[in-house]
Amino acid sequence: MRKPRASSLIRRLGVPLLFLTAALSLVYALPLVVHSVKAEKAVNEKAGAQNSVSEILRDNSILPEAVGRMRAAMLEAAMSGEIEALRVPVEMNEIPPMIAKEKISDPVAYWTKISGDGQGREIMAIIVELFRTGFVRKAAGTDDEMYVWPYFAEIPLDKLTPAQEVELLTLVTPDQLKAMRASGKYDHYRIGIAHDGTWHFFWNGVQ
Repeated sequence: MRKPRASSLIRRLGVPLLFLTAALSLVYALPLVVHSVKAEKAVNEKAGAQNSVSEILRDNSILPEAVGRMRAAMLEAAMSGEIEALRVPVEMNEIPPMIAKEKISDPVAYWTKISGDGQGREIMAIIVELFRTGFVRKAAGTDDEMYVWPYFAEIPLDKLTPAQEVELLTLVTPDQLKAMRASGKYDHYRIGIAHDGTWHFFWNGVQ
């Protein structure tokens, strides 16, 4: 009795063989996909045991409605390319957000002045990039509850995973990262929005 040829077996097995091949590929590829997720989950689990480390959050749908509204207004203004558009979220506050250590009477004029391009677009790009990172919730469940972007501002830099370092390098230069590691503090821009939607700060430096 002749043995069936390999090509005949493949035709007879058909879809089941293809399914088996795809399943095996998924099994071997899955650890690579979830590696960074597991690493970040470990940081979050450690956050539950150490109050000094804040949990890293990435799901914007959990933001309180007022916080989501302010975030959306800031993003829309920043992505418009027109620095004057940022007056809208600024004026949604009763008082302007803190944007520097000294008192600033006109935030938009200040951002235009300090922006590397001279038109405020560098500042708008920073806002967009900050909101693309994860965030942390401080003083959860209290009147002082605050949402802060990026999460780097609230976690030890020596605890970052390689994937998180890559994310941080989308915000700062390698030299800036090296200096931050040396000081142990994140000193780039950060955004803080209170649970009631009040935009509290957007500034550069260690608080």
